[in-house]
Amino acid sequence: MAQPKLVSTDQPFALRAVLRAYELSASLKLAVVLIFSMAFALGYATFVEAAYGTPVVQYFVYQTWWFNGLNILLAINIFCAAAIRYPWQRHQTGFVITHIGLLVLLSGAAIGRQYGIDAQIPVFESRMERYAFDRTNLFLDISIEDDHDENSAHDHNDFVQTLKRVPFPAGPFNWADYDTQFTYHLDDGVEYKSRTEAVLKNGLRWTSGHIFKLANRATSGTVLTDSVIPGTGKQLKIEALEFMSNSQLSAEPRVEMIVSGLPEKYLDEETGRQAERPGEFPKGAMQQTFDITIQPLPEPLMEFYGDIYPYGFSEPTQAGGGKVMLWISPDEIYDKAFLEAAPQSELGTKGQVVISVDEEIHHIDLNKYLIGDTIELKGTDYSLRLSGLWNDVVEGKPDTAGTIYGYSEKIADQPVVPTVHLQVLDKTGDLHGRDILLFANKPQHNVYDYNNKVYGTYWFDFSTKEIQPFGPNASQDEVYSRIEFLQGQNDTLYYRYWNRRTNQLVHALPLKEIGSPETAVFGFQMPQFETPLRFYVHKFISSEKPVISAIPLRFDRDKQIVQREVRAKLKVKWGEVEQEHWIRAFVGAPGERQRPDQQIRIRDPEAGNTLVLTMPTEAFDIGFRIRLKDFERKLDPGTSQASHYSSWVDFVDLKNTQEIWTASKEGSQAESIGVPIRATTEDAVPDISHHSVSGFAFSGEQVYWLDRSERTLNVTNLEDKRTTTLLTNEDLRSLTGAEATNAFLNIPRGLILEGGRLFWIDEIGGTSVIQSVETTGKSATRIVHSPGKVLELAVDTAHSKLYWLNSSAGQISRSNFAGREMEIGIIKGLKRPISLAVDGQHSLLFWAERDPTAAGSAARGRIMQSTIPENAAQQINPRSIVTLDVDTYATSIAYDEKLRRLVYITAEKPRQGYIGHHSGTVHRTHHLMTCNASGGDITEVPADGIDLADRLLIHQGRYYWNQSASYQHDIYITMNAPVEFDSPTNGHSYRLFQESFSGPWKPGDPEYERVIPADSRQEDLFLSVLTVNRDPGRAIRNFGCLIVCLGIAIMFYMKAYFFKPRKKKTVQTLESKSEKNEDKEKIGSLSIQS
Repeated sequence: MAQPKLVSTDQPFALRAVLRAYELSASLKLAVVLIFSMAFALGYATFVEAAYGTPVVQYFVYQTWWFNGLNILLAINIFCAAAIRYPWQRHQTGFVITHIGLLVLLSGAAIGRQYGIDAQIPVFESRMERYAFDRTNLFLDISIEDDHDENSAHDHNDFVQTLKRVPFPAGPFNWADYDTQFTYHLDDGVEYKSRTEAVLKNGLRWTSGHIFKLANRATSGTVLTDSVIPGTGKQLKIEALEFMSNSQLSAEPRVEMIVSGLPEKYLDEETGRQAERPGEFPKGAMQQTFDITIQPLPEPLMEFYGDIYPYGFSEPTQAGGGKVMLWISPDEIYDKAFLEAAPQSELGTKGQVVISVDEEIHHIDLNKYLIGDTIELKGTDYSLRLSGLWNDVVEGKPDTAGTIYGYSEKIADQPVVPTVHLQVLDKTGDLHGRDILLFANKPQHNVYDYNNKVYGTYWFDFSTKEIQPFGPNASQDEVYSRIEFLQGQNDTLYYRYWNRRTNQLVHALPLKEIGSPETAVFGFQMPQFETPLRFYVHKFISSEKPVISAIPLRFDRDKQIVQREVRAKLKVKWGEVEQEHWIRAFVGAPGERQRPDQQIRIRDPEAGNTLVLTMPTEAFDIGFRIRLKDFERKLDPGTSQASHYSSWVDFVDLKNTQEIWTASKEGSQAESIGVPIRATTEDAVPDISHHSVSGFAFSGEQVYWLDRSERTLNVTNLEDKRTTTLLTNEDLRSLTGAEATNAFLNIPRGLILEGGRLFWIDEIGGTSVIQSVETTGKSATRIVHSPGKVLELAVDTAHSKLYWLNSSAGQISRSNFAGREMEIGIIKGLKRPISLAVDGQHSLLFWAERDPTAAGSAARGRIMQSTIPENAAQQINPRSIVTLDVDTYATSIAYDEKLRRLVYITAEKPRQGYIGHHSGTVHRTHHLMTCNASGGDITEVPADGIDLADRLLIHQGRYYWNQSASYQHDIYITMNAPVEFDSPTNGHSYRLFQESFSGPWKPGDPEYERVIPADSRQEDLFLSVLTVNRDPGRAIRNFGCLIVCLGIAIMFYMKAYFFKPRKKKTVQTLESKSEKNEDKEKIGSLSIQS
């Protein structure tokens, strides 16, 4: 379709220039160039995403100015190509519609990129989360915090004024990676068969180094903000110095050493004997680096240990048959004492001390002296007093009376940590400087006199003691051979190796600070090998004093920002104060308190406030909560690599955790009664109040319910859903005089209503308390104390008795409604009881138990029945009336006295905290069942939607229970099966994918202990990372695609059917014209003749 020509020579120059630009914008040549450029960009982006992941391709391709410009030029070209042909002809209908569709498609893509969300939400098993976090975009939040007393009762946020948020475009890589990973070089230790293979495998990395520079990324020296902060009158300047997208904290100085593999035994063919070759150094990613550091003293310990250990504590590291440690030398005498510390003779039973006094090295054979002896030091005016020689030592606080710097003797028959206590005396016999303590196998605790340059080493004979050089217990052994590094003067690195089997200081030499396998030196000598292990220093970082610094970790595309420690080094100038600080990114909910390393604080004592900087990632409130019931991981056979992983989740209301549900006796879809009311759009705020119903009771059209989260007692009218709070802890504490009460609301549960009073269970200090209050909220009081955990209450109206079930004691007790006439343990020996019900008219008790078999084995829950004994002494014979399916138990039971039927809810036994099967097919995990009083005529009430249910109750012919406030439950999310869900509060549509995971953590790990309750039987803990995607432009893009398809169809249809084929026009030549004239003349003459 030809493009109209708009430019003519008679037009003004300015008009011709505009029209030529218009023609160029509509030209086919420009379209070809843009299409090929877009195809190249998308192809390149595909390779980048495959190599580095979605966050990298988003940051360096899809969110860059050049990619946006390419899309804008393409949109202009499409628009002009259609507009330049206006007014359009009928045969151009399909062409115009197609171009309109392309513009709609590009508009949808632009809207999705501008307003869409592509973030991660991390969820621990059994926890709930509502915030998703951006993958790469970081910010600096600037706030002013007024001075206040942190220990006083107040809202911390009342003293914080947030001033502004500054974007920090740091990028997805460590800044050091741009100079090391994206330059023209090959990785160390990686070999290629040819240059072609090297280019093919590194081409993307090399070319990306240039393309990545086109992104709008901050670099070292970038000023993020430089302005006056309103209300303070001070200039704030923040300059970025360093950034690490994945890092860990490490102490400096630091020696990174690489140890060879074990020597290899082989058969020498020439001699026919077994020979041995030295161990090889692993190459590439197989290299294992051992970090040897000195930890600075934590701030709380500086007061006690600051002058004793001014150079911090060395951290002994297990590395190849022994331990390795590092020291800092304060002067040349320390260097000398370190290098000349070898013992000069046999160690004997007491050992030897090598010590520097008066800048001379002295060797002391302790076998020649007794405690209290004075040892003369030749060539000096000083002597030593042997004040103590201990087999073992006890460590306490330095200021503890009767100790030496907190250390004292521990009586032991055999040497465990041999320690020598020495005092330097001057020529008058007075104490010269501080006491010296030397530990034979814990030299990191040695106490020196740095002021008088008294340094030493205590050598002890442990050659006969058997140790475990490898394995999980090796690091706990008190005795070991050791390699010691010394940061000497002028940052020279020395090392020495003490072989505890031969009692020899084998080496004491300078060392290359950056070595290689070719310059490796001998290290630990293993008894089963003739050749020692070798090692070399991969990196050495010196420091005058121990400090904590961040070190970058290698880029890992599988780790999201919620799984990494992101850090930046900033230079902050606040008024006249200029400081440099490391700060760790904060990935958490708005309003959550950050840790100290996630803040930069600069106090202004004159103004009485503090400048606070934090570095959060953007958090998105998805409008509902995601509960991770269980995380499933399958491993490749014979490896620890995950071949498949998925998450079982519930979509839970933003405000309610537990709520009241109901179903009719005939069965139907279970539904919430709307108590409490679920979250609305107005409730979607960071500090929303959460409600969790932990007990309820009915009185006509009113329902009384306990809120465990808010610790309140409430009443709701079912007709108008109006809720009134009857009782709070504040109300109870405020009562005085005759109205004063000992009742409280701490962990309330198990509410029942009887005789105009409400009864509930509470807990404090490991003791359960049964309390009661009038339905008006008056006369609250405690009536029963029961050590252990009381789970449920039941009422025998016929005999005016209150029953309670104590799961800790495994017994059922009772009293009257005032808490008197108490009978403890009328039924004992219950096996993990769960729920209780009473049939007072027929004197029957029912309770549900979990089978007491070990976790993980096949187990069956059961429901027990017994006659009600007259007293605790009466013998009874409980019997099992219902035995449930394997791995199933009853969560709650209730008795319908009118129908004489027992009602119960069954659930599958939790496997690692999850109720359900590991399958992509969602099925009912809870069932509502009924049976007669003898356990016969078992019938299921077909009520769908029951989940995490308990507290079953029968009221006015309907069943009610307490359960999770889930919109959907048991949702299966896996890598290749995204789930779509519309948020009830904000109306946005989200897609959720399984992204990655962390774990497992086992009991004893900090993460496990922080998340899992102490009484849980869960064997491990996972953190699931889900991708939350929202694309508001998807529908527009889809509509654009339909328009494009319609336009193409119309073009083909109209060309084939709407227009008839045009006849070919014949061109008349001169000969044909003459022939026609001749024919006409002949015809004319014939007519005349006729």
